[in-house]
Amino acid sequence: MTDNKSNEIISLVEVLKDAINKEHVSCDYYNRAATGTVKPAVKKMFLKLAEMERGHALELAKQLSDLEAQTFIDKAITANF
Repeated sequence: MTDNKSNEIISLVEVLKDAINKEHVSCDYYNRAATGTVKPAVKKMFLKLAEMERGHALELAKQLSDLEAQTFIDKAITANF
């Protein structure tokens, strides 16, 4: 793997980790907002938004896992070259 590609992978891993963290922060924010309201419709909306953020975090985590697995495979294949 070239240094350029290696740096690109590291950068993408950092971006994905940061994005996952931001999704968790957003999820927590919406959950706190839901507990802070008494209106059922507003609570429902905040809980739905929290659920969406949780889904985003899970999808990003899957992408990160796939990227890390592919990077491991690429390194194993090219280690002898």
